[in-house]
Amino acid sequence: MKRVVLFIAFALIVVALPCRSQAESTLNVVLWDSLVGAGIGALAGAATLAFMDHPGDHLERIPQGAAIGVIAGIAFGFYEISPVLYSRVTPDGKHERVYGLQLNYALK
Repeated sequence: MKRVVLFIAFALIVVALPCRSQAESTLNVVLWDSLVGAGIGALAGAATLAFMDHPGDHLERIPQGAAIGVIAGIAFGFYEISPVLYSRVTPDGKHERVYGLQLNYALK
């Protein structure tokens, strides 16, 4: 029984891995934006050290800035891909925005 389960799991992995989805490319945008946001936030946190009397006592500002930058980058990434999340392609090949839940059933 264990071999059958392992064989089925392996077969599903082999079949599912080559598939490329739209979500993969859009989530790469969110990942990249969050990494850039982390870098910018860390630099902004390090820049605030110049205004401190004892900068060595306030080094926690660098990871705090990076964390704020990650959150801002994720928010901007989702804003950037929002047209992908709320659009669909009609059978005619036209792109249209979807507002709310939309179900289409073929009656033929």
